[in-house]
Amino acid sequence: MKLFIALDTNEYNLEKGVTPINLTWKHNGIKDWCSNAKFTRNDIVMGHSIGAAIALIVAEKNPPKELHLYSPSPIFTETVNLPGKNFLRLIGKKRRKEILPIPSVTCSVTVYVGELEHPAMKKTAEIIARKLHAKLVVISGKNHKNILEEIA
Repeated sequence: MKLFIALDTNEYNLEKGVTPINLTWKHNGIKDWCSNAKFTRNDIVMGHSIGAAIALIVAEKNPPKELHLYSPSPIFTETVNLPGKNFLRLIGKKRRKEILPIPSVTCSVTVYVGELEHPAMKKTAEIIARKLHAKLVVISGKNHKNILEEIA
């Protein structure tokens, strides 16, 4: 099964056969989001932004067949300070307490980032790819909002 994890999955034009896992921002923490994402060794999992980070966290204990991370959010101890104080305010105190190191996974991982992405997000993608020994794909002419236009 193909799964897609993101905030407000209705905003994405997903191809037929892709099952959305919708994350809601309000009143939910990292643990809440992880409890909504369940997959098996036969699944191909795609995640965008916070959905990519959640997919990675869940994959540590429940590895899918493949993991495709698009512009993963910097919600790991190695990356959380890259975007600056506004990002820390955005994620909130409750979520900050849940931030852990980038998890180790046993599945195949590819990390995607747009050429025009915010520098902190590009650095996050690089750090995650390096730590996981994953392939890093830089998509020409794309940014955080449009990275999935030709893919999902």
